[in-house]
Amino acid sequence: MSGAGSPAVGGAPVSAEDERLVSGFVYAEARLLDEQRFDEWLELFDESGYYWVPAQVGQPGPERALSLFYEHKPLLAVRIARLQEATPHARTPASRTHHQVSALSVQRALTPGADFEAISSLIVCEWRQDEGRWFAGTVRHGLRRHEQTLRITFKEVRLINCDAPHRALMVPF
Repeated sequence: MSGAGSPAVGGAPVSAEDERLVSGFVYAEARLLDEQRFDEWLELFDESGYYWVPAQVGQPGPERALSLFYEHKPLLAVRIARLQEATPHARTPASRTHHQVSALSVQRALTPGADFEAISSLIVCEWRQDEGRWFAGTVRHGLRRHEQTLRITFKEVRLINCDAPHRALMVPF
């Protein structure tokens, strides 16, 4: 599958203007997740876009192994609907999160269907029922120009502890 695999290196550099556009997009996406503006987050995805979190270190793609998440936009819409329900046990009370994005680099995409690839480090703290959980890893976004903004063609989150046992993971990284 195109877009899945280890972060690409060696893509062509981008202009300062494109770097600001992509960086601002990635930071704004994290803010939407922290503010639980999930409908707006979903709209960031291209119609063919997908969200993937491998369950194995070095997993080459989502097709031949179980993943923590592998969801195209229609399935993400189902997840968002569940997150917004008032009564799901796994979300009562709702989690509070903080996404810390750092070490962001932007390059021309090496992946077909994307204009840019953004690679960043991510730490997410989730607070729920007087308990904190921490997740860390590398994120790779494939982004395509769409009118005056960008759309996510893929978002790949490689957690350093992807193969550890996890309680229900509800909130997207």
